[in-house]
Amino acid sequence: MYFKNTRFFLLFSLVLLGSLSLAAQRDCGTMEALEEQILQDPATLDRMEALEQFTRNFRAEQGDKALTTIPVVVHVVYNNATENISLAQIQSQIDVLNADFRRLNSDADNVWPQAADSEIEFCLATVDPNGNATDGVIRRSTSSTSFGTSGNPVKFNSSGGSDAWPAADYMNMWVCDLAGGLLGYAQFPGGAAATDGVVVDYAYFGTIGTATAPFDLGRTATHEVGHYLNLRHIWGDGGCGASDFVSDTPDSDASNGGCQIGTVSCGTTDMVQNYMDYSDDACMNLFTEGQKTRMKAALAGSRASLANSNGCGTPGGGGGGGCTDTEVAFTLVTDNYGSETTWTLKNASGATIASGGPYGNNVTITQNFCLPDGCYDFTINDSYGDGICCAYGNGSYSLSGPGVNESGGSFGSTETKNFCIGGGAGPSCDDGVQNGDETGVDCGGSCTPCVTPPTCDDGVQNGDETGVDCGGSNCAPCGGGGCTDITFASDDFESGYGNWNDGGSDCVRSTTRPIQGIRSVYLRDNTSSSVLTSDAYNLSSLEELTVDFSYYPYSMENGEDFWLQVDNGSGFQTVKTWASGTDFSNNTLYNESVTITATGGFGTNVRVRFRCDASANSDYVHLDNIVLGGCQSNGTRVIIGGDNRETSTFEPVEEDDFATDVAYEVFPNPAYGAFNIRIDEEGYTARVTNITGQVLLTRQLQVGVNSITTEKLAAGMYLVVLEGKDGFREVEKLIIR
Repeated sequence: MYFKNTRFFLLFSLVLLGSLSLAAQRDCGTMEALEEQILQDPATLDRMEALEQFTRNFRAEQGDKALTTIPVVVHVVYNNATENISLAQIQSQIDVLNADFRRLNSDADNVWPQAADSEIEFCLATVDPNGNATDGVIRRSTSSTSFGTSGNPVKFNSSGGSDAWPAADYMNMWVCDLAGGLLGYAQFPGGAAATDGVVVDYAYFGTIGTATAPFDLGRTATHEVGHYLNLRHIWGDGGCGASDFVSDTPDSDASNGGCQIGTVSCGTTDMVQNYMDYSDDACMNLFTEGQKTRMKAALAGSRASLANSNGCGTPGGGGGGGCTDTEVAFTLVTDNYGSETTWTLKNASGATIASGGPYGNNVTITQNFCLPDGCYDFTINDSYGDGICCAYGNGSYSLSGPGVNESGGSFGSTETKNFCIGGGAGPSCDDGVQNGDETGVDCGGSCTPCVTPPTCDDGVQNGDETGVDCGGSNCAPCGGGGCTDITFASDDFESGYGNWNDGGSDCVRSTTRPIQGIRSVYLRDNTSSSVLTSDAYNLSSLEELTVDFSYYPYSMENGEDFWLQVDNGSGFQTVKTWASGTDFSNNTLYNESVTITATGGFGTNVRVRFRCDASANSDYVHLDNIVLGGCQSNGTRVIIGGDNRETSTFEPVEEDDFATDVAYEVFPNPAYGAFNIRIDEEGYTARVTNITGQVLLTRQLQVGVNSITTEKLAAGMYLVVLEGKDGFREVEKLIIR
């Protein structure tokens, strides 16, 4: 967000300094807008982190030199004739965006050699969502004299604004009178489609008409579209050491206003000419190569559908229009964990022609593909291996069009649908692909039956065998028949994770509330990192799998639960759930034993997972003494992927035997200028990070009260991460005013 100066501020400045001009000063609050978005939808953090991971991989491995054109719809929401800006003024803003993002701006210079052509262009839409002709401008008369940011009223007809066009196909821009002195604000990738886009005050949009100096060259929109494409402020919204996640922008400790060329901070010259600083319009003139790569990653990730939009095509095709080939409609409904869902559409050559995700929770995404004749593979992925239906919501997807009718939702980690359209060759029994109704590659279904002669050493119980590779008419007897109970993994987490792998920051090996000894593993809150996953095992010789463990719940609210999952080769499936108030009570030690069988037997790459589902307010389930075993077919053995330890003896302990928690307190919260951390032990460190995990400052804590100043941190939400002995790690939210 940008803030217009108030008359009081100008008068106050003139009284104090005398020499200041009446020029407004740029002040952006986009991070505060993001904070509000996160408070309304905490899953935003998961989606943003997924995009950050994608961006890091993209920057390291991919690169993209293709030109991307983004269709734009401008919603002019006006209360009077002055605010109802002309089409010429709107076009002047589109012209500025094209010049700035293509490095064709007339004020471009060679001061910074890393200045880049972003290879991104913009066009006013020529086709509306129904396939009809449009000039790309929606005009709405409103009784509202101005609009604030809370609830995004300008983005909804119901609150006097204008409803967004489909965010998958268009970049929505709203022009109106913004309240509170705002110049504009944008939504980062990962937010709700209904509010996705850019808002700019009518007095700072374009270069003619109502455009007002010193923000009369269209750079407010350039800056906000940068946010829309996942760029951060040039100084990383923190002091020295804070990062905008771009390596070729110099480190800085704060924003720059006016045109302070030559300013030095953090030991380097500030890039005040960058569009993502706060300089006046006439001072800005570049994006860098690093910023270009970051924007291109957004266009290949969360905003990939824009590149396939027909919003600037020829009217008459319907749903975006202009399709002269075959149009295929795609609909996706996400489940309760939309941030786990991604998809790709590839042609017969294996080239990706469309992709999407991660998404929000329980949202509907629609998109039309205009496809030439040929065969295609649509692949949908779920990062946690439980599909999108129906354990945690009723997610689904569908593809429909001439000769195309594919749908699904219940799968494991991934599912691929192959389809052909137009003159493309359909599935056949000699195309080297398992497609159509085939049960194997070029066999089964309508093709010749798949022949896999059973043998006595294929690791599968088949034919008339009475066990795996034993018994029946052809194989050796199964050593007396039946099965033998065995243990193949046992972990008490005293010296490490052993056969288990932590899922991230909310799965911690800790001395807090240990069950036995001095350490256990806790799962906390409901995040993508609240998981503990075993190594992979070849369990093809097991008739039954058993999971024995102890757990101690703490602060779990009524109805909150955790569950046990098993991946037997088709993604993680939930086998048992324990819910607070039904299966357990807090501050009580429990011992569990779960026996699992598998239709068709267990596979060669089996994993076990614990996952916690609770609200994000420090709810814990502590796990310890996890023993994996089962009933093994006689005459065979278990091949495991981790340590093969003997079963440890479990002796339950009373609650009084638990180690004392580390006593600490973070106060005041919210904080104004400084906050304190009181702690009763030495050997602990505090790190303050922004909401994306970027470390802004670090402090070694002393026993007692530690005061930490926040004068270089912008107002907003931060995380205080406490780390110390024996793997201790706690995270507290901190609001800075």
